[in-house]
Amino acid sequence: MTTTWLKRNGSREVILFFNGWGMDDRVVRHLEGNLDVLELHDYRHVWKDEMPDVGGYDSVRVVAWSMGVWAASLLVSRWGLVPRSAIALNGTGCPVDDRYGIPLKGYLLTERGMDERGRDKFFRRMLDSPQDAAWFEARKPCRPLEEQVEELRLVREQAAVRSGEMRWNVVLISERDLIFPPVNQRNWWEGRCRTVSLTGGHYPFRRLDNWNLILDYAG
Repeated sequence: MTTTWLKRNGSREVILFFNGWGMDDRVVRHLEGNLDVLELHDYRHVWKDEMPDVGGYDSVRVVAWSMGVWAASLLVSRWGLVPRSAIALNGTGCPVDDRYGIPLKGYLLTERGMDERGRDKFFRRMLDSPQDAAWFEARKPCRPLEEQVEELRLVREQAAVRSGEMRWNVVLISERDLIFPPVNQRNWWEGRCRTVSLTGGHYPFRRLDNWNLILDYAG
């Protein structure tokens, strides 16, 4: 797993942001806010990942998006963290599943077709409009394709045998999400957590462009 400090200005609170599959810090660097933010990505060997050093903070907040929801569910409790708040966006704790996550057939088709063209198609499907896609072009991740393909496979293999549970305050679900079907997200979260509907597609951070705005959903 890779960790990158997005903000480190001496705040007494820190946000741990669990990013999505194939992503890096570029996709959320534009977000404003007054708390320190540590971004995490690359879940190829998630069960072996050690907790980042956040011992100097009074409290930790968790924000997780897409595959990061699964990763956070595994790691936060294993690390012994008790977040002040935890917010999930467009993901579940069972990420490759016909009822609770990305349907297996579609996931395998994405995995097998993940070349440069397939990756660009995936990014377009994350976004809600041509305008969003053009805006995202300057912020898309800069990671080697081979690494992303390996992560896609290893997430599927690990998710089949490793799952975790943690307490979430709220889940934000985009109604036009073409990656994680909204109905499957609701199937997973029913009885587990309060949900809030958002407009837009799978990638929500053009509109949710401030960490404080996201944290406010926790109540």
